[in-house]
Amino acid sequence: MASYQVNCIDKPRASSTHEHITHIGYYESLDKPRVIISVTEAIARIEANSQAFYVSTERGKTYLTIVKPEDGGKKHLKSLTDRAGVDNLLTLEEV
Repeated sequence: MASYQVNCIDKPRASSTHEHITHIGYYESLDKPRVIISVTEAIARIEANSQAFYVSTERGKTYLTIVKPEDGGKKHLKSLTDRAGVDNLLTLEEV
């Protein structure tokens, strides 16, 4: 399974603290341009076990997990928190 480091995110409004991330970005290799995919596509790839995505933290790689709301809401991505106590995915630059 291929594994990619996520290095940017996109939300409907950059300053929003409650809207979910809509897209993530990563490089497939150093000689290719950045790839931007929707969170829906990333979730499909993770669920199909074809790709994994992670953020780099002080502890190393922190893989993204899929959050499935119990109330039937839309699935979204989350990274585990490090010692800073924040979702590392939300600290990435926005495209």
